Amino acid sequence: QLAKLRQWWLERAVESPRPLQEKLTLFWHGHFAAQNNVVDNSYIMFRQNQLFREHAAGNFGALLYGIVHDPAMIRYLDNNKNVKGDPNENLAREILELFAMGLDQGYTEKDIIEAARALTGYTYDHQTGGFRFDYAKHDTGMKTIFGQTGPWTGDDLVRLILEQESTARFISRKLWEHFVCLDPDQATLDQLASVLRTRHYELSPLLKNIFLS
Repeated sequence: QLAKLRQWWLERAVESPRPLQEKLTLFWHGHFAAQNNVVDNSYIMFRQNQLFREHAAGNFGALLYGIVHDPAMIRYLDNNKNVKGDPNENLAREILELFAMGLDQGYTEKDIIEAARALTGYTYDHQTGGFRFDYAKHDTGMKTIFGQTGPWTGDDLVRLILEQESTARFISRKLWEHFVCLDPDQATLDQLASVLRTRHYELSPLLKNIFLS
């Protein structure tokens, strides 16, 4: 099945009338990395691929919400084992360090632990391959993330991440380096991040600014 999935994706990439969508699907696949030899489920890997395609040039916030509900990512980073009283930090750490904000961008180890607590109970159904929120395994207690305290869930965590200025800078840098060159100058990065924030994380205006620069 995985071989057939690879073949389908390659054919789609070559034949698609929307090559930018396919190029961005591949970009997000590399950005939100997951390995099938760990996930071991070609159907939920296909679903993840479709998630990247749906939001390829759409809204980064919606894509990040999708990732915390994505069965492939939940399985790959063991969030199905993230339960109240025994938090697993893998997904929370990857979201902050690699997916949304970058290393050492103003958060602490405590923030990561609290983010893991917010993601407790986010799991998936092995039979259907769909997301499932297990309320009995969710930590409903108060959590402090980025200095804000509340009974946060994984959805709240995404909202808090999107409020951080470093998020827009991180994603702007990643897209610039993918399409243009490494190490953008500070003025360019500031301008791109401002576009992303003011347009509420819509990716099309950011991409247009990059392509017309």
